[in-house]
Amino acid sequence: MIKKGIKVGSLTYAMKGRDLLQKNGYKAYLTRNPQPETDEGCGYVIYVSNVDKRCFSVLKSAGIKVLGVVDLGEVL
Repeated sequence: MIKKGIKVGSLTYAMKGRDLLQKNGYKAYLTRNPQPETDEGCGYVIYVSNVDKRCFSVLKSAGIKVLGVVDLGEVL
């Protein structure tokens, strides 16, 4: 199984997004971005065991801007 993380702009948004996803039934955790780029903010990503379109709509409806998705490989 390929592990994916959702990139957000700040640690605050990462924590808020994790909590929001957990309230919506997802298993979500915070972890460091293994491949950070200079313009990506805090360097944390939200790991969700089953990333789907609903994850993104939950985050978007709460005003959390998703910067992209990163492959976490063997980090978790």
